[in-house]
Amino acid sequence: MVFIRTFIKDQQGGEDSPLLRSIKYNLKQLLESEAPLMVLDRDLKGCQHSILAYGVEDIQSLNYQLGKGIFITRIKQLIQDFEQRIENLEITILANEEKQNAIRFIIAGDLVNGQDFQLNSLLNISDFSITLEDELV
Repeated sequence: MVFIRTFIKDQQGGEDSPLLRSIKYNLKQLLESEAPLMVLDRDLKGCQHSILAYGVEDIQSLNYQLGKGIFITRIKQLIQDFEQRIENLEITILANEEKQNAIRFIIAGDLVNGQDFQLNSLLNISDFSITLEDELV
């Protein structure tokens, strides 16, 4: 009987739910994408949530040295525009002890299924890649 347990996944283990996997994938694609360099009129609400605004506005200027408040506001607005399955979204910047060219921050909130989640994120500025490690609350 132990042999068959090898092929049966324990649902209570560290396995992500399909919803959380989908959100992590979408966040990774969103935060690693660069938005087209065009100015969109604020009155065009449909365009604000379209492919014309998908991704980070200006990768080179997205640096928390501009100010933590600006960085948090941009990332939070971007996630709220393109990932509506997260409610009560909070972004927190962490101190970076390694002094590398990266920004460490936490994405936290509630999923639409009522599950709390927290993603420990590391955004590498040099190649604009992001690592998301989940930590269920």
